[in-house]
Parts: sequence; structure tokens; C-alpha cells
Amino acid sequence: MADNNAPKAGIGIILGGILVLSAAFFILTGGDLGGKKTVQGDRDLPPLASGTSTK
Repeated sequence: MADNNAPKAGIGIILGGILVLSAAFFILTGGDLGGKKTVQGDRDLPPLASGTSTK
């Protein structure tokens, strides 16, 4: 049987390279894809519920 996988190998290398680059970027940015939020004060935190009772 003839080995006709040469054209598909190039596509696999390109897709694999894109996957490796995106994984490296994800890991180097701390896992937040560049959208890391930093808390600078109490105003950045979500509001807390107060005065509620549990039954």
C-alpha cells in the first residue's frame, strides 16, 4: 500500500504548533489568558449579603 500521508503531516504540524503556542501563552499568563483581575481595594470585591437568616 502506498504511503500518502505527506500532505496531512504538514497540516498536523501546523495545528500542533498553534496548540503548543496557545498552551504556552495560557501557562505564562497565569491561566487567565491575559485577563487577570487584581483586587486593589474593598470596592473591587463583590457585595456581601447581610441581615439574612437561614432556616
